[in-house]
Amino acid sequence: MKHYFLTATMLSAAVFASPAIAAPLPETAPADAAAAAADDQSGDDDNVVTVTGARPRTESAAGTKMAAPLAETPQSISVISSADLANLGLANLNQALRFVAGVTTEQRGSSAELYDQFKLRGFNAPQFLDGLRITGGASYLTPQVDVSRIERIEVVKGPASVLYGQSGPGGLVAISSKLPLDEDFYGAVSATYGTYNLYRVDADVGGRAGDSIRWRVYGSVNGAHTQQTFSGRERQTISGAVTFDLDHATQLTLLGAYSHDPQNGSYGVFPASGTFIANPNGQIPTDRDFGEPDNFYMRDQAAGTYILTHQLNPDWSIRASGRYQHGTSRLGIIYAAGPLAPAASNPASTLFNRASYSTRERADAWVFDNQVRGSFKTGDIKHDVLFGVDYQTSNASATSAFGTATPLNGYAPVYGTMVVPQQPEQVTGATATTALPRFHQAGIYAQDMISAGGLRLLLSARQDWASNRSSPTVAAVSSEAFTYRVGLLYTTSFGLAPYASYSTSFEPNGTYRAVLNGPLIVAKPSSGRQIEGGVKFSVPGTKVLITGAYFQIDQSNLVVSNPVTNISTQGGVFRSEGFEIEANAPLPYGFNARVAYSRQKVQKIADDNPANIGVGILGVGRGGVSANLEWAPRDGGLKGFAIGGAVRHVDSIYASTVTRISTPGFTVFDGLLRYDLGGLSDRLRGLSLGINAQNILDKKYVTTCYLDFQWCWYGNRRTVQGTIGWKF
Repeated sequence: MKHYFLTATMLSAAVFASPAIAAPLPETAPADAAAAAADDQSGDDDNVVTVTGARPRTESAAGTKMAAPLAETPQSISVISSADLANLGLANLNQALRFVAGVTTEQRGSSAELYDQFKLRGFNAPQFLDGLRITGGASYLTPQVDVSRIERIEVVKGPASVLYGQSGPGGLVAISSKLPLDEDFYGAVSATYGTYNLYRVDADVGGRAGDSIRWRVYGSVNGAHTQQTFSGRERQTISGAVTFDLDHATQLTLLGAYSHDPQNGSYGVFPASGTFIANPNGQIPTDRDFGEPDNFYMRDQAAGTYILTHQLNPDWSIRASGRYQHGTSRLGIIYAAGPLAPAASNPASTLFNRASYSTRERADAWVFDNQVRGSFKTGDIKHDVLFGVDYQTSNASATSAFGTATPLNGYAPVYGTMVVPQQPEQVTGATATTALPRFHQAGIYAQDMISAGGLRLLLSARQDWASNRSSPTVAAVSSEAFTYRVGLLYTTSFGLAPYASYSTSFEPNGTYRAVLNGPLIVAKPSSGRQIEGGVKFSVPGTKVLITGAYFQIDQSNLVVSNPVTNISTQGGVFRSEGFEIEANAPLPYGFNARVAYSRQKVQKIADDNPANIGVGILGVGRGGVSANLEWAPRDGGLKGFAIGGAVRHVDSIYASTVTRISTPGFTVFDGLLRYDLGGLSDRLRGLSLGINAQNILDKKYVTTCYLDFQWCWYGNRRTVQGTIGWKF
């Protein structure tokens, strides 16, 4: 798969190899800016085979929709740069977020990687690509951005509705695509092979077509068997971008992407008995498959994006962007359905219930965002202002059915006892139903970033109007909300910058059923508010940045769904409270270190039923710590060599709203070894070799459980993979 290699911690050493691809962000960087950005990131790794021209990792555009130094933004933001991606050996967004404080990643472990499922400060977080929301389908058609397309990831923590519209109170993840560079010709290619017959070939090439056109094409062919017996992943994806300099002040960038997943796992699950809960027959093997050989999930995704910028004068500019997104998917699975069969009267039973499910989905979405940016002074006070209007709409169709299935002996399985439904109409014991959800949202927003000496005051406000419905026979649910943000930060001459902020969020909801086959109930919009206080410290004369933050988030009217019964509840207030520390430290003598630590508590603090006070949210962790250390000498006989590793510890994860217990924490180690062959000979310049390994000690662990439904998921066992890359 795409290989980006985990920077190392002193507690481990093993091996990773680097891929050949990574590059710029939402706005094309001119040649001098690209060079400066590359210089800024060189502290991470001078030897990574990447194609890059990105914004410096010390800046963020997602938090304010304007480029601003992280050290001067009164909000907690984490950046994963192209050099980070190339070093960390990551196959998807879930893996990249392992190294961000406050994120509980890989909600469904090794057996359900077709989605990037994670919690940010305790809540679900939406994804945005090039500033535009990535919109899903009706239920199982959720888009996934292949890492071959990603230049940069910014994790904005806390409510961000004031700039982006509907968004969870925990924050959002902003992804930037690779864009054309200001170079005559460039390119890179890499090939990887590893555990579970993993294969990945990535290519990236671009250049100029005349004085006013820059282009870039990149893609990947990748796949693997998975940890489970029958599941597999396969993907072919290609993307392209072209930038036109229409005149000295106007630039248009067009992007296109297509991804075909003929097979992407099967969204599997393990029973709790024999995994997290002890079973007299022993532990269920981590490669056991409770489905059937014909389980399948197919997905196709296509999108087209435009980004138009015009510089009115040195102080004012216009930016307009939009994207059309289309997706289709088909899913047919047999899966573990929960308790032991026969009944609990026989706790030593080896027989497990199963169920069947099939869905056929299609979705189309349009998203637009138009902005005016400006800068002016009133006396000694500088104002960086932003005014914008955005709109998004989506239409989807989902035909689905849940049904019965034959049981399975989890310790001596016999497969082939039933046929996997190829269509919803073929599901045993069920009637297929069709949902036709429609969603519309429009918003206007304004922001003023005020600078006076060392003081930074951030004021933002937004008004939203939203409407959604589940089918043509159900009345649309309309809602509106006003959200805002106030942030204050003070920078000192010695690099210390304390800050405080208050922000709100808004999420429109549709309808839900409170009882089985009962009437639809119109859900109230969910709203959130956060108080955050922290400090940022930039070590003078270095690129070292250390941040610490305390936060308290209250989320009202959260809709909580039961995935088995499809019955939901709404009401009460959930509170997420905690603190986080992150440090990124390019060090002397070729060392680079990163540390992330978080601790949080998420529970219901208000409810009409006093018995619900103290209940948590399934899949939310208490926190954890990750630490990376890499050594890559920049001169001498070992120039081009890199070695390092990482340690990842995840604390307990909430697993049951009934018994209120959590799964235990776990600790795994990763490592890397890489060598740029250009250090041996100029004829080998641009060629690199490497090996990477994750979970070096092959620890067997449970990532999460939904014990209310008797489901659990195993984490990924040890994987090793080797890569050869060439940059030209």
